[in-house]
Amino acid sequence: MRSLWKLGVVVGALTLTSCGAKYHLKRAIAKDPAIVQKEAVKVDTVVITEIKAVRDTFVLERVDTITLQRNGVRVQLKRSYDTIIVEAECLPDTIRIEKEIFVPQVVYQKKTPTFGVYKLILVLIILLLILSLIAYFSKLFKIN
Repeated sequence: MRSLWKLGVVVGALTLTSCGAKYHLKRAIAKDPAIVQKEAVKVDTVVITEIKAVRDTFVLERVDTITLQRNGVRVQLKRSYDTIIVEAECLPDTIRIEKEIFVPQVVYQKKTPTFGVYKLILVLIILLLILSLIAYFSKLFKIN
C-alpha cells in the first residue's frame, strides 16, 4: 500500500513539474547573447529590360551613316543613295535596388496560464480517486 502511494506521489510530482520554454530561452541567451540582437537582411531587386528595335525607311540620294547614342538608346541613320534606314535600339539596362530590413530574431509573447488552480484541484481529486480505487480492488482480489 505504501509503495503504491509512493509511486502515486512520484508520478504526480513528475507530471506537475516541468521546465518551461522561458527557462531554456534564458539558458540559450546566456550561452550566446548574439541570438537576441537584430539582424540586417539585404534584399536585392534586379530589373533587366529587353532590347527593343524600331526600323523605318526614307527614300533620298547619296551614301552616309550617322550613329547617335543617348540615355541607353542607340539610333543609326543609314543613307544609301535614295534610301534612309533608321535603326533604333533600347540597350539592356540593369537596375539594382538594395534595402536593409531589420528583422528581430526572438519574439517574446506573454502567455496567459491556461491551467488554473481549480483545474489542478480537480485533477488531484481524480488522481486520488483512481489511486484509492486501485488500492481497493487490489485488496479485494488479493489471493492468499
